[in-house]
Formats: sequence, C-alpha cells, structure tokens
Amino acid sequence: METTWTARKALPGDAELIASHACYREEDMARRAGYAEWVKPRIGARKYLGLIAMRGDEVLGGAGLVLLDWGPTRANPSGQMGRVVNVFTAPHSRGQGIARTLVARLLEQGEALGVREFNLGATPEARSLYAGLGFADYAPEMRRRVPATV
Repeated sequence: METTWTARKALPGDAELIASHACYREEDMARRAGYAEWVKPRIGARKYLGLIAMRGDEVLGGAGLVLLDWGPTRANPSGQMGRVVNVFTAPHSRGQGIARTLVARLLEQGEALGVREFNLGATPEARSLYAGLGFADYAPEMRRRVPATV
C-alpha cells in the first residue's frame, strides 16, 4: 500500500471541506454551512492557517490553526494565540503520522509568525498525539456557556 502523501495549504475554496472536518458528527450537521461561511474569509485573511493532506486527488486529512488576538499575558507577551482545530484523518489513513505531521507544521508556521501560546481541545484518543507535540493539561481555566435560543 502506498504511504506517500503531500500537504498543501488550505485555500478559501476549501471552506466546505474544512467545515466537514469541523462538523463531522451527526449533531453538528446543522452548523456545517455556517462554519464554512465563517472559515472562508479567515483563510483569505490568514487568520486561519490550514493544511490538507493529499494522495493524488484524495483528501487524507487536514488540520487548522486559528490565530487569535488574545492580548498580552505574562506567559505570552505578544498577545497572539493559536488554537489548533479541525484535526482530521480519514479512517483508512490513520496511524500513518498524518495528523502529527500536519499539526507540527502548523505549530512551526505559528511560531514563525511570533505565536508563543497554542491551545486545543483533545479527544481522549488524541491526547497522546498532542502530548508528543509538547501540549500539556491546563486545569486553571473555567468555562461558562450560554444556551442558544431558538
């Protein structure tokens, strides 16, 4: 089985593909079109850096980095934060290092732009992947969510 693949930069025309990676669960389908609308201009403005893994014309996976103007903190005086999002590998391509490579390249791109703090939400299955890239648990945060009104 061929294991070679290439990574290409995400383009605004990839917004629907990226939204399919972000909204892959059945309960997320209703927000997929809105996500595509949200991400498309951010790709063009370089506020969303994305990479897509390809083998020929086949998409094997993808990953993104949202650049946030967070404001300076003690640990991050530049005020730029990167949030890793939409990490996806097609089921038949998992275990080949695709996600690890894409995320590592995005972290390098973010660091080259001066980003010194990165965060993400990790599934239990992906925790070791991210730990291997230098991510650590960060317990001090809290969250408040306001229910959506319909």
